[in-house]
Amino acid sequence: MNANANAVAPSPAGAATVDIDALDVSERWKTYFKAMLKHGGLKANRFSGQSREERIAALKELRPPISSFVLAFMFGLFYYLAKGMWRKGLVLLLMVLGVQIVLGIVLYAIGGETLSNAVGFLGGALFGTIAPRDFYAFKVEGDQGWMPVRPF
Repeated sequence: MNANANAVAPSPAGAATVDIDALDVSERWKTYFKAMLKHGGLKANRFSGQSREERIAALKELRPPISSFVLAFMFGLFYYLAKGMWRKGLVLLLMVLGVQIVLGIVLYAIGGETLSNAVGFLGGALFGTIAPRDFYAFKVEGDQGWMPVRPF
């Protein structure tokens, strides 16, 4: 069976036809989604040819809800499950666990017990960092796939 059979290829045209105001998300998410569309979505090179002031204004517009960072950092897979992105959440969890186990063993073996213990925060940091981007791709671009990183 083809591994990509369940993945839905996002289309740039699909993002433009989505009515963000009709989505079942909070007003803060709608503001973030509109700003992402305004600045070209996930594939845009947002800051090429812009002045410093324009980049700062764009970054302020593109700030997702802070609760998404905190909740995804703390709950990881469960945050993704609650948002309906279970495929991507499971793949991210498996990737994070693999890296944490290998890195933890290596650091412990070379005498970095404290660093070995701190490796546990890597998963939360990864989930917290990419959750807003993934939620945008899920809601606006229709990305139902499992790939944690889409080709840009």
